[in-house]
Amino acid sequence: MKNVQKHLEKAIEANSEFSDAHYELGLILMEKDENEIAKKHLLKVIKIDSNFMKAYFQLGLLFKKIDDKKKSKEFFNKAIDLEPDFADLYYHYGLLLVDLGDFEGAKNNFEKVTDINQNHHDAYFHLANLMLDPEDFEKSKKNYLIAIDIKDDFAEAHFQLGKLLSAGLQNDESGTLVIKPDYDNSIFHLEKAIKIKKDFVEAFYYLGMIQRINNNHGDSLKHLKTALKIDEKFSKAHFEIAMLYKDMINVNK
Repeated sequence: MKNVQKHLEKAIEANSEFSDAHYELGLILMEKDENEIAKKHLLKVIKIDSNFMKAYFQLGLLFKKIDDKKKSKEFFNKAIDLEPDFADLYYHYGLLLVDLGDFEGAKNNFEKVTDINQNHHDAYFHLANLMLDPEDFEKSKKNYLIAIDIKDDFAEAHFQLGKLLSAGLQNDESGTLVIKPDYDNSIFHLEKAIKIKKDFVEAFYYLGMIQRINNNHGDSLKHLKTALKIDEKFSKAHFEIAMLYKDMINVNK
């Protein structure tokens, strides 16, 4: 990469209006976290060529990275004006809107991603995460399953689906709020998560909680102790073990 940077700098030295060279150098500098210099080169690109969509997109990413969300939004919007069918642009804009607390706007952008690219597993995952209302339970579940269908080793999607199913907070057909946990499928997805990601401490913790609810004390203790092996300061796991031992004492009385 050192030689790539050197020759890009030479190209710009020979021709200061070489937009592609400024762009490629900006990307390298972003990767190296030399964000201020990267910004200068990317801004130079759009000064040379005001229709260079990818430069606006990268500026959106850069300003998000340095936590200037207003500027990031401005550049993402300009990129969308230039190329309205770029899935990754809507995806990253959606992530920015999540950070800004505009969840409806984020959902709209993630839905645009899936309209353009039906195999964008991350977009389905983030859509599911945003569907927090009990009336959206089935939609959230469906989007997690689509993400997993596209990428079976998506540990975080298995984990979040496991949590959703274990809570079971949803509206029934009449619109009444009900709690219908699906522990069997929850356990299935949480176990998939820890098979994929061996140190997934929260997945072990949730497995421990669910097994405690089901009075499977041995399995509960095993999972909670594994969580503590990964993170010995995980206070919730310590608490859950304490409650488990309390349950076991009560059973033996």
